[in-house]
Amino acid sequence: MTSLETGAEGNLQPVPYSGQIVFTKAGTMSVQALNPDADAADTPYTLNGYEAFYGTFEVDRPAGTFDVTVESSLVRDLIGQRLTRVFEVTGDKLVLTPPDPSEGWRVTYERV
Repeated sequence: MTSLETGAEGNLQPVPYSGQIVFTKAGTMSVQALNPDADAADTPYTLNGYEAFYGTFEVDRPAGTFDVTVESSLVRDLIGQRLTRVFEVTGDKLVLTPPDPSEGWRVTYERV
């Protein structure tokens, strides 16, 4: 992860997260991310400043989206949910956003 930005639509601010996303040829993906601020408020995806989930994914290239069906998660309410993410790939850079911009986040990863 090279950056995470959150906030109001059109006014995203950087958050000092670190993390990674892994996609496999078998069609699974996993995400892990940490906010170093131990006092940060939890989000629908985090618990104690940490995000971790795993599941299977399906890509819709024409739409520029993928769906992940969460099979395992630190936040148990996510298990069984199908999460849609908008993606853009430029060279070795992957940018993910929610399909609803009012959720207010954007995360950028670089292939290593």
